[in-house]
Amino acid sequence: QGREGRQEGAAARSFTGSAGHAVYTSSWIAARADVHSQQRWFYMGHGGEMSVDQAHRGYTVAQDGKGFASVNPLFWKPARDALTREFTGQRCYGYLSFEAFVDAAAACNAGRAAPEDYDGVLPTVATTAGATAILEAGRRSLDASGRTMELVYADAAAETPVGIRALDFS
Repeated sequence: QGREGRQEGAAARSFTGSAGHAVYTSSWIAARADVHSQQRWFYMGHGGEMSVDQAHRGYTVAQDGKGFASVNPLFWKPARDALTREFTGQRCYGYLSFEAFVDAAAACNAGRAAPEDYDGVLPTVATTAGATAILEAGRRSLDASGRTMELVYADAAAETPVGIRALDFS
């Protein structure tokens, strides 16, 4: 940058003054597909692009008579150990997620813990409220023909939205 903070060189000559724009959508509504929910992120920039497909994890299978499917190899491992022939899925995150939930439920039922003890650790209502509000705002925006929605918080320090409101720029 130059002394007055202006860009110089080729970047300055091609800069249009527009920093960029983005479109965000979200929805729990989807047609039957090869995965439960599409979890994608795509970025296209001046010098390249990036695509993230969290739902597929880059692993797909096509079989005669069964068609095309996306397999998430880290969620569950149905194959047996090659040497012992025993179940080996205990360390995959799908198994660990179920195990953590069962352990937490047992601790709460026994009076050793309370559900709020697991906020931020397990996907409790408090832990997922923010992400759920974002998805709901996206659904409302889609229902309102792309109208901008704003998450409303009780105060500047709050982490959990208390509402969603449509914005009017007219």
